[in-house]
Amino acid sequence: MAELPEITKLAGQMKDSLCGKTIQSVILLQEKCSNIPTDEFQKRVAGAKIKDVRNKGKWIITSLDNGENILLSLGMGADVLYFDNENNQAEKYQVKVAFSDGSGYTARFWWFGKFLLVSDAELPSEPNTKNIAIDPFDERFTPDYFLSLLKGKKTQIKAFLMDQSNVSGIGNMYMHDILFKARLHPKKKISDMNGDEIRLLYNSIKDILNLSREKGSFAYESDFFGQKGGYTMDYFLVGYKENQPCPVCGETIVSIKTGSTASYICPECQKL
Repeated sequence: MAELPEITKLAGQMKDSLCGKTIQSVILLQEKCSNIPTDEFQKRVAGAKIKDVRNKGKWIITSLDNGENILLSLGMGADVLYFDNENNQAEKYQVKVAFSDGSGYTARFWWFGKFLLVSDAELPSEPNTKNIAIDPFDERFTPDYFLSLLKGKKTQIKAFLMDQSNVSGIGNMYMHDILFKARLHPKKKISDMNGDEIRLLYNSIKDILNLSREKGSFAYESDFFGQKGGYTMDYFLVGYKENQPCPVCGETIVSIKTGSTASYICPECQKL
């Protein structure tokens, strides 16, 4: 599943490739992924130019010059692929956006993908995005901000970080190593953490996500041009390495249940 490094890379590539292009047509083969019927979607975007593409958490927002916004969520995963002409487009897709110059892109959702249309006036109150917090790549995500965010909270640290209204962009894939690098058990309560632990956690979040961004994001995710990232399984510390030795102490890595997700931890380095 694409998380912050993958989403920011995709949004950046879309911005560089699509800004200034005029939408000719939109095809929705799976209408349940959208919030309006295909014909209405087409009517509201045809002839509009793309003026900006940005991410808000795990959502990608494409702003048009006619006051409309296309909101894209990859859900549990998706291939969002650019084509320079229709002869080179992906064979399978649920969504296709074609531009007046013959280029376009397709989206093939694996599970739970969304492709919504929301006006400028509706965007601030859009339920899917209105409560999404800033992400760790945002310049406002400072150590002081993070400290204030956790102040007075009693929630388990993993559950808190996974809540997109607290910190956006982090999912289960990078969470294992973030908590391991910070030497925190995923079930540890924030109220039991001291200042040093919070600072270590902040640095761990930045280090793990920045490393993935530097390596071109996760190796199993394709970017806008179909290229895989360079962040391979070799870079994971404990994530998805059950029964392997901890890279720090040699203890066997285990998988534990944390709410609706599994967590890979070192029981020695991450004591509760």
